[in-house]
Amino acid sequence: MKGVNDMPTQTFFNLPKDKQQRLLDAAATEFSRVPLKDASINNIIKLAEISRGSFYQYFEDKEDLYYYFFQTLRHDTKKILEDCFKKADGDLFVAFDAFFPMILTMITEEQHSEFFRHLFVHMDYRSSRKVSPETMQQQKCEHAKKNGHFFEDYVDTDLLKIGDEDVHLLVKLIMSFLFQTIGEGFVKDWPKEKMLEVFDKKLSWVRYGVAVKE
Repeated sequence: MKGVNDMPTQTFFNLPKDKQQRLLDAAATEFSRVPLKDASINNIIKLAEISRGSFYQYFEDKEDLYYYFFQTLRHDTKKILEDCFKKADGDLFVAFDAFFPMILTMITEEQHSEFFRHLFVHMDYRSSRKVSPETMQQQKCEHAKKNGHFFEDYVDTDLLKIGDEDVHLLVKLIMSFLFQTIGEGFVKDWPKEKMLEVFDKKLSWVRYGVAVKE
């Protein structure tokens, strides 16, 4: 099984920038047309005007290209998340409350909205792992690997009833219903305001609980 770090080969990076972009443009067209499982390498190489043999010199398979293309779209996501935590002074719930509207705007209003629609509607555990901010950061930052977890550097656990060792479980829970809310919103054609309302409700349930206190 491949790891989470899906990247092109050095041969791809040796290509002129315009040829790299042509392949990424072809990926954008095909992955916006259909979900990953239905995407055609034949369509991609036809649009990119390259041979099948050349494609496999650059990428192991269409999944490698898919997640590399995703990485080119989410380059600002990590910084947005970091800024949200800094402005929230480490308050995890305040940070995610600010983060979700920004990400939702990026996903629903930018030119690649159909790509994101397919991504979130057809998301499974494997794909959610690959696109989570935590995983993306671990690919790029040796500091995060040495310290065990990306969010431990940002979350003020004094504001929580859990210790450092459980922060990653809480973040995974929040990320799971963040992804789920976006996916359900796309499937049911919710307006952005409805997605924000549903996410805020779920976040408040985790933050304050739903059980009646005795």
